[in-house]
Amino acid sequence: MKLLYLVLLLVPACVLGQSACRRLNMVSRAAWGAAAPRARTPLSHPTQKVVIHHSDSRWTDLFNWGGYSDQEEYEERVREIQEDHMDKNWDDIGYNFLIDGYGNVYVGRGWDNKGSHTPCCNSIAIGINFLGYFEDNLPTRAAREAGKNLIACGVALGKIRRGYVMDCHSDLGASSGDTDCPGAALCGYAKRHFRGL
Repeated sequence: MKLLYLVLLLVPACVLGQSACRRLNMVSRAAWGAAAPRARTPLSHPTQKVVIHHSDSRWTDLFNWGGYSDQEEYEERVREIQEDHMDKNWDDIGYNFLIDGYGNVYVGRGWDNKGSHTPCCNSIAIGINFLGYFEDNLPTRAAREAGKNLIACGVALGKIRRGYVMDCHSDLGASSGDTDCPGAALCGYAKRHFRGL
């Protein structure tokens, strides 16, 4: 009887996770024009944490007139982030995944490679970056749905531990000290909606 109960409990969660994977519009590294990484370090699974980030500062947001006009601009921003990170002598773009305003998910280091996004937790976390600045405003609905589906997919695939800890970058600090990433609006939303998927 206990086995039947366990099967009935786990099957819906597995089906839900696989459904979440199918709803993702993944943009491969080749599709966004990624440079080859200098090195890769395997990431042990399942990870204990998911860490949420945003890509832009208030100044970047103002310079960009508050947003991106099309997918090409998002792809360009992902390439800029990778170039910046590699200029800092990182092996690759720091994040495992990045999400644009259309809900596209860009593969950074992916599920299987250790990121370089949060000094304390790179070996135990998947780092997800939302492209934009989210201190006062939320990412688009499409981006929020993609974030939720990405995490649910990671749990279903065994890449993220069921019962994972969901943190904002600002909860954990940056190598340079405090950070406001991923912005108050996104951080609050993530803590309410991205837990327990």
